[in-house]
Formats: sequence, C-alpha cells, structure tokens
Amino acid sequence: MVKDGSPSSVRERIRSLFLRPRESYYLSEAATLLGVSRHALIREAVSDRPEEYRDGRRWRFTWRQLAYVAFRVWTLAEVHEALGADAANALPPLLALRAVSVTLPEFIVRAMETAAEREGATLDAWLHHEMMDFASTVTEQMEMTLPGYRRAFLYPGKE
Repeated sequence: MVKDGSPSSVRERIRSLFLRPRESYYLSEAATLLGVSRHALIREAVSDRPEEYRDGRRWRFTWRQLAYVAFRVWTLAEVHEALGADAANALPPLLALRAVSVTLPEFIVRAMETAAEREGATLDAWLHHEMMDFASTVTEQMEMTLPGYRRAFLYPGKE
C-alpha cells in the first residue's frame, strides 16, 4: 500500500485517527485520513469481508477496520512517534515500544537485512512483522502469565 503525504501531515492524520476516533468513516474520508488511494482501501475491504464494509451502496469503515488498515500503512513506531506522550493513553500499555539489544551471527543479520530490503521495509518493521507471527503462537500461555497480552496482540480488535 503506497503512503502519501509529508511527515507533518502523516503525523496529524495518525493523531486524528488514534486521538479523535469516530464511529465510522466513508471511503473518501478514510482514504484521505490514511493517505492511500480509494482503490487501495477498497482492495483492503474486498480482501477481508466486503459485506461488513458496506452501508447500502456506500463503502463505510468502522474505526477498528480503519485502524487495522492503518497498521499496514504505518508502523507501530511511526504511530508512537506521531502520538508522542499521548500514546500511553491511546494504546494498550503492552504496545509501548522497548528497545532491545541482541547479539546474532553475521549471516543471520545479513539474511534479515536482505529479507527486509526485498520487502521494501526497514529491519525494524520486518522484524516486527516476523515477531508478530511468533507472538501469535504464544497468546494463550502469555495471557495467563501477563494479563493484557491478548488485548495488545489483537489491538485494535476486540478480545
């Protein structure tokens, strides 16, 4: 999905979506808010459950549906950066970002960098995506150990 807009306008659009959520958005306003084409947004809806995105003959996105798409347009790091201190109130606590340092063999680091480059992603974004796959495999056991894990993993969805 192609992003559109200057960094300041992206920041304002992210803040609008997460700090001033509305119950629903029609196609043109949803596309403008995310900075994507109307066609790209329709493709997202069609690939999901298109009947849930319709209001009669018009496309309509609930806040949750639009937020799901937003996380394919913007990384969690971009959302945090745009929200600043407001991220603590707008996002579940376990979605706070935390830097970690790992020591890996060079061949693994090169493989990750190559995979990220092929996908047109930063290493952070690529690794986040890969780790989300892992996180999905431990959701049940982690929720018992760390209440709120499921909410953070499923965000912006409902438990």
